[in-house]
Amino acid sequence: MSKMKPGLIGGLVAAGAAVVVGSVVGYMVATNPELRARLGRGARDAYETSKKKIVTMSEDVALRTAQMTKNPKINQDWVAHQWESVGY
Repeated sequence: MSKMKPGLIGGLVAAGAAVVVGSVVGYMVATNPELRARLGRGARDAYETSKKKIVTMSEDVALRTAQMTKNPKINQDWVAHQWESVGY
């Protein structure tokens, strides 16, 4: 029998633990409607909070935030809000 390196064994144990934890969390989310609802509410709240922040952003801040996060939707939402505020 060949000797296995301790780092390899530790990596295999860590990977196995990650699979087990992921499976348990996935099972809990799949079988618990209350947990799914709570996670959904949290995601909606986070989206609404970020949308409210866009309202108060200046154009420079929106542009820099979009560039930093590589998310063009920030600029699109900011521009859409500006058009809505002038009545279009």
